[in-house]
Amino acid sequence: MIFKSAVSKINKFIYIGTIVFLILLSIPSFFEDTYEPFLVIFSIHFFIILFIIWMYKSTFYKIENTYLHWKSGPFYGEIDIKKINKIEYHKGIIVPTIWKPALSHIGIIITYNKYDDIYISPEKQQEFIAKLQSLNQNITFKNTPYVE
Repeated sequence: MIFKSAVSKINKFIYIGTIVFLILLSIPSFFEDTYEPFLVIFSIHFFIILFIIWMYKSTFYKIENTYLHWKSGPFYGEIDIKKINKIEYHKGIIVPTIWKPALSHIGIIITYNKYDDIYISPEKQQEFIAKLQSLNQNITFKNTPYVE
């Protein structure tokens, strides 16, 4: 079962604003006497824009058997659902985790193993949590608006 990442309006504006800003930064180099500055600057900005689009288009979470697979651009991983200890609802830009394959500032922090955690933001959060809970009844919930 595949769950796409939710995208908040704030993050959409940030992504679009960053892309527009990078394009605008490339324009002055176009008016130089030689074309090398434009090629260098535009190439760097082009690859940054491609990376942003790649992250935006390929962030998702997949529950397969007893594993939660996550992917965001070139980054990916898997979590054994049986080792998930806690799910915590989180809303805010500052997230206290290292891994954040999410496109929204509203999501959940999944704690697994002993000290590992990850922040994700599935679109259908209630359905996602229900699926995880059906595979592991030992999950505890903290600050989560949805508890079955």
